[in-house]
Amino acid sequence: MNTSLLESVQQSDGRYLSDSELRPLAQFVASFDSRFRTYTRLKDEGDALVIKALRQLMPTGHRALIQEHGAKCQRDMLYTLQCIAKAILLDNPDGFIEEYVVWMQNITRALHKESSAIDAYRSLQAEITATLPQEAAQLVNGYLDKLITAFAEGL
Repeated sequence: MNTSLLESVQQSDGRYLSDSELRPLAQFVASFDSRFRTYTRLKDEGDALVIKALRQLMPTGHRALIQEHGAKCQRDMLYTLQCIAKAILLDNPDGFIEEYVVWMQNITRALHKESSAIDAYRSLQAEITATLPQEAAQLVNGYLDKLITAFAEGL
């Protein structure tokens, strides 16, 4: 759940939360339906989104890479969508960065695959934009932007 809300609750021992401390809870509740629908769409359509994104990369000079490592790419991209779905549901972008993006950035850099990872996740963003409703696509692509930026520039 949202870290600022959790911190407020943990620091409220012996008193009621103020209106400003409750604001994150109100925002969390107000956006829950949208976040839940996005989570559900990713759960239901994640496999298809990843496969379509990888197919888009085939004619762009990544054919050999996808033929050799396609199963691993598919696994990693699907895991990325699962982590994004969880972060969206819990409204936890900081947790996504701390728990996933840093880890993925380190692995990608160690393998010297930043460029191909950027291309793959941009392809996934395009597929998400084409498939999901606008609000859901914006939520998901915001998280993918953070991942792509970490690949390109670091954190």
